Amino acid sequence: MIRAWICEAGGVREAPAEEAVRRAVDGGPCSVWVDLDCEDDASARRMLQPLGIHPLVLEDMVQEINRPKVDNYGDYIYLVLHSARWDEDRPSLREIDFVVGMNYLVTYHDGATRSIEAARTTLPRRTDLLARGPAPLLHFILDVLVDHYLPLMDHIGEEIDTLEEQVFDDRHPIDHHRIIRLKRGMSALRRIVGPQRDTVLALTRDEFRPIPPEMRPYLRDVYDRMARITDLLDSFRDESATVLELHLTMASNRLNEVIKRLTVIATVGLPLTVITSYYGMNFAMPEFKWAGGWVYALALMLASAVGTLVYLRRKGWW
Repeated sequence: MIRAWICEAGGVREAPAEEAVRRAVDGGPCSVWVDLDCEDDASARRMLQPLGIHPLVLEDMVQEINRPKVDNYGDYIYLVLHSARWDEDRPSLREIDFVVGMNYLVTYHDGATRSIEAARTTLPRRTDLLARGPAPLLHFILDVLVDHYLPLMDHIGEEIDTLEEQVFDDRHPIDHHRIIRLKRGMSALRRIVGPQRDTVLALTRDEFRPIPPEMRPYLRDVYDRMARITDLLDSFRDESATVLELHLTMASNRLNEVIKRLTVIATVGLPLTVITSYYGMNFAMPEFKWAGGWVYALALMLASAVGTLVYLRRKGWW
């Protein structure tokens, strides 16, 4: 699906994509936003060909294999960023491609994204996002995109807190697979957030013509939040590693406690085994002729068991 908006004379209207592209090529006092959702290579090339976009850019736009980056082509820049949300037990990343010209903004994505949807619904109420050129609209999309990373950080923080509590809770044993999935999810986020932070930082420099100087402070604010997200991910990575190590240590301690109890039981039973083996030999023992010989044998076994327990207790082994 292709949708387009034209801003002119202080108003914004949705227009056919062909008209929007033609107005962007003609120039004049108007700004254009063209949004492509799930379009194939041939359709994207046919629609954007009049803008003179480099073939490599058109090829990269329809392939979801790009890391966050920004390429400068003089009159326009090519920007790749990723939105994120948490699905079940792992993050879901979606690539968004931007082509930012002097009077037009082209976005490409596969499937609905919250930042693009927010721009679509906000643009009719805030025509200034496109009236002053494509850079303010780009900033708005980036601002919403980064804001949606913050709930992910809250979710990861709560997940780590829950795992830390379960480590010491014997009634609800922790699932180490849950820790591994969390670590993998954070690793996937870090592989995107790090380059994305550097990409946003590059937009704050004065080397890109489509980004006017007055927009750079706002982009630096976006960069600051991306840097904060990176710091949080680094902190969470260390905490999750600590939780995993603590889980393994607690599991080892529990195993040691079980082995300790079994050892005490075996040690207590050892003298009983010796006594029963002695009296179980096929020889005539003098105790067999006693009237209370069986009481003597039981008392001897009881005394040996109690004596062993007392000895282990005094040594602090039980």
